[in-house]
Amino acid sequence: MVDFIAKYWLEVLFGAALAALSAAYHALSKRFREQDAIRLGIVALLRDRIIGFYNHYWELGFCPIYARDNLLSMYKQYHNLGGNGTVTQLVEELQRLPTEKREGDEC
Repeated sequence: MVDFIAKYWLEVLFGAALAALSAAYHALSKRFREQDAIRLGIVALLRDRIIGFYNHYWELGFCPIYARDNLLSMYKQYHNLGGNGTVTQLVEELQRLPTEKREGDEC
């Protein structure tokens, strides 16, 4: 009787445990892929907004303080999420713009 239990039930138990571990691995793997896709999507959206800021305020010739603060906040999170340095130059150029419209400017 003990031989029967040892031979068949232990195989069933180990098989069930292996199946459970395999299912957990696949669920975690799927979750990691989804989280990575979300992160990459957020990076793409932040990049788009920063480029939009750059185009708008570069054309105006100045970047107000509130916009600069918002831009730097977006850039910080963009960088923290693994965004590359191609946007860095745009942010640095916008930081060099004046914060107010100069007298005599047409915009």
